[in-house]
Amino acid sequence: MKLVTTLVDRDETPLGTLTLERYEAADGQAGYQVALDGAFLMATHGAHSERALAPIAHARLEPPRTDLTVLVGGLGAGHTLRAALDLPGVARVVVAEIGARVVDWNRRFFADANGRAVDDPRVEVRVADLGDVVAGSPGAFDLMLLDVDNGPGWLAAPGNTRLYDAAGVTACRRALHPGGACAVWSPCRNPGFFQTFRQVFPGADEVDTRPWANEVSEPADVVYVGVRSGAAQ
Repeated sequence: MKLVTTLVDRDETPLGTLTLERYEAADGQAGYQVALDGAFLMATHGAHSERALAPIAHARLEPPRTDLTVLVGGLGAGHTLRAALDLPGVARVVVAEIGARVVDWNRRFFADANGRAVDDPRVEVRVADLGDVVAGSPGAFDLMLLDVDNGPGWLAAPGNTRLYDAAGVTACRRALHPGGACAVWSPCRNPGFFQTFRQVFPGADEVDTRPWANEVSEPADVVYVGVRSGAAQ
């Protein structure tokens, strides 16, 4: 689908330049999209897998619980945040987002797509690197929903490599309450990352997100989900 795009705004971040563009397609579809140093990250459209992160992780809680604290990394167009807020029993959602202006973009340009998610009183947005938030939050979260870059195999920001190696995944596990679940978005199957993820989260699953798609043409994105079982470590 050919798009005509117009630059709306930009934000200089520690990971590179985020740009916000308005797009219009020949079929009349229009909306907004965000890129990092020219690499597409997210948009108003095509959000089925971003929204799937929340219910996939929630279904793995051991045992099911209420009064949940959730980490969303990063904010993007707010689709994952919206889905987290719509889960039963969610009391608080912390969002880690590297781009300060992305919060403003959510209010001004993505509000209709995500139901004004950032203005929900349960939401705390931290303008910070996701890796730093994870490392500084031992045992803090029931659910972690991670969708930064374009997944572990296609980094828009090379600095995010540390999120996906064994040390990074271990830090994610430590940031969970016992029985909590971590879900990581990927645009496709990534056997190398899955092997690393399973070393830290034994019994982790690779979930095809197509059952959550609204149209058969939407891509077959993947979610990796694991549970921190046992006592706190």
